[in-house]
Amino acid sequence: MTVSKASSVSMAKTETRLLQSFLLFAVVVLVVQTIFWFGVYQPFLSTPPSAELDRVAFTDIRLSELPAPTPEAAAAADHQPVTLPHTVCCDPVYLSLMLDFTVAEVPPEGLGLLAYHQVDNMIIQVNGSVIAADGVMKFGRQTFEGQKGQVVRIPAGLLRPGANTLSFITVRDGFPYTDLYPPILAPIEQVEPWAARRLWQQGEYQLFAGWTTFILGLLATLIILRSRERSFAAWLAILCFSWSALAAYALVLDYPVGGTIRMIAFFAINSLVSTALLCFVDAWSRRPLPWLQPLAVLALTTLVLVSAYWLIYRPMPEGYDAPALIWSVFTTVMGVGVVLRLAWHFIRVREDRRIEAALLSVVAVCIVLDALGTYFGLNGGQYVIQSAPVLLFALVAAFIQRNFTLFQSARDLNAHLAERLAEREIELQAAQAREHDRVRLQAHNDERRRIMRDMHDGLGSQLMGMLLAARRGKAEPAAIAEGLQSVIDEMRLMIDSMDSVGESLASALTTFQDRVRPRIEAAGFVLTWNSLLDTPLPDYPPRVVLQVFRILQEAVNNTLKHSGGDRIEIGVGPGGEAGTVRVNVSDNGKGYSEASTPGHGLRNMRTRATLIGASLTIDASDAGTDVILILRPVPREP
Repeated sequence: MTVSKASSVSMAKTETRLLQSFLLFAVVVLVVQTIFWFGVYQPFLSTPPSAELDRVAFTDIRLSELPAPTPEAAAAADHQPVTLPHTVCCDPVYLSLMLDFTVAEVPPEGLGLLAYHQVDNMIIQVNGSVIAADGVMKFGRQTFEGQKGQVVRIPAGLLRPGANTLSFITVRDGFPYTDLYPPILAPIEQVEPWAARRLWQQGEYQLFAGWTTFILGLLATLIILRSRERSFAAWLAILCFSWSALAAYALVLDYPVGGTIRMIAFFAINSLVSTALLCFVDAWSRRPLPWLQPLAVLALTTLVLVSAYWLIYRPMPEGYDAPALIWSVFTTVMGVGVVLRLAWHFIRVREDRRIEAALLSVVAVCIVLDALGTYFGLNGGQYVIQSAPVLLFALVAAFIQRNFTLFQSARDLNAHLAERLAEREIELQAAQAREHDRVRLQAHNDERRRIMRDMHDGLGSQLMGMLLAARRGKAEPAAIAEGLQSVIDEMRLMIDSMDSVGESLASALTTFQDRVRPRIEAAGFVLTWNSLLDTPLPDYPPRVVLQVFRILQEAVNNTLKHSGGDRIEIGVGPGGEAGTVRVNVSDNGKGYSEASTPGHGLRNMRTRATLIGASLTIDASDAGTDVILILRPVPREP
């Protein structure tokens, strides 16, 4: 019952924290949205009102279709009255639009003209004189200078007091609608400063936005190669490049493809921006939904294919209206999906990246407004382009600020880890020393246990045999003396075994030579010690060193007891294989073997050699016995 109650309290606390995190996220989103729309967009990126201009009014407005986009065809055409704005649908068309206006006096500096017709390209004339004619006007090869905003100066010399005529010759091929709007005509000194911000937005600002997002896309591409979160970096790169493509769509006026392909590109690029943003947010959350990104990519692919089919194979305007409606719904859903995905993330996870999330929500709102603008005239398709650099710089600033804080924390953490590492190194050194002592002690303990067994099996049996012989009256003095001498020799060997032999093989051999020489000479033997090594002995572990020491003790003891000779030679030199060491004990006696030698000495020697991975050979002949020990390279134990 207590556990259940504690669990309920813990869940309640967790839900409270998540709710607080979500509410704080909502507040931050509201604040950032307010700052962007009223502090950034409205004063700097929005379209200025035209009420401050002394606009010239148009009186008689007439329109006619043309067989060719030339001033001669326009002059011969039969124009019919229309009211602006006016839309012409649905086939490729050349149009001539004429507008009459009156000026009481000709302005000395002339007039300024700013036109917003939705056409591919156009020729502008005043009173029959061409004042603007850029690019190509022919169907299928037309360029798109008509999509570019510009202030056209009408010189005073082309104007006359009283009635004047302004005319436009336009071309539209691919996009089914030709939308004609009332142009802005006012004194040039008023139009130029008024239009400066708009033209900067459509020209230099879009160019700056395109290159900025392109460079950020390149950086994101490099991050893909180095980052563990490759999905995040990949979608960031796609989002930046799609933003750049939007800018290029507006800035590149001479396309190598026709109007239909350009419309397909329009739907594909705009849809890619919203799709990439949703997938980027999903990857940004660090807890991506497994189905969201594949589903978004599938929806994008389907949209592009459906749009291409309708634009190519269906009649206009249905061929355009259906994809435009689908794209508008698709983009709106994607934008709303971004906001919902961010909200869902903050509902489920405690998150401190609120500013970044709020900026992403601004992008989502811009995408939705661009989609709705197709039908409701909300700055048609310019919110994303105009907001891109501002929002990206803000995102980068938030990212840098967050990572600078993380860098400070990481620096403190590195200092703490360095301190802990130093402590750990000291602990490891102490542990290594303890392990080294433990291995050495274990080797000595193993040797002591062996000595105890030898005392029981060897000395014990010899002494018991002599005791029984003495009790039975069969003990001969010579046999008793020989037995006691054997026991004494065995005892000496055991006593030496209890002492340290040194840390290395070289020191062990030196200790052995110092200890065994007096005994050998006292027994009437001559000792010859030969070292044939040109390099220092390998650094064998203590267990190997101790076993080599005991093998030499056994070999010398057997020689003194059983060889019957008067000379012992001990040699140390290189073995037959690289890295091996040869240690041999030779005598000039009658030769002995395991069959002719009582006790366990030779068998113990072979057992010790096997334990350390060495090979032991005993060559016995009438000329003497040669005990050969070959040591293989063995890593030193810790």
